Amino acid sequence: MKRFAVAAALAFALAACETTPVSAPAEPSGPSAIPSGDLSLGDWRNASEAATLEAFSESVSGRYGAGLAISAASADLRRNEFNCGPAPAADRGRGDPPAQVCRRTTTASGCTHTWQVHLFDEGGNARLARTRGLYDRRCGGDGLLGGPG
Repeated sequence: MKRFAVAAALAFALAACETTPVSAPAEPSGPSAIPSGDLSLGDWRNASEAATLEAFSESVSGRYGAGLAISAASADLRRNEFNCGPAPAADRGRGDPPAQVCRRTTTASGCTHTWQVHLFDEGGNARLARTRGLYDRRCGGDGLLGGPG
């Protein structure tokens, strides 16, 4: 019985000293190529602001996966009538600002609709770590995010 206990203790000690493999760099998690169709903006003419935001956010995250080159994502957004540029200077130095901010605005039926895509860099390697899709609707005297103007 004593031999079994010693053998078990040695086995556990040996297992504790074993090295574990380091994971490889993240591979793109989205499609290997950006789909050729247009980026879906959601049903912004008929749906609520929240439903449009959710649909657009899902469309963005499904289209631009982690590991994709930021230049490819911003080029695709430009083809979809977004204007892209670096994060505003006020955002730099605070938290984790996006590497690129892409924005599209449309006015229809007395409302201004704004879509934004934030492209976050993966450790300075010009590849996407993540994206954020945002949507805002402002009508008449509404202020930002539907509040008073």
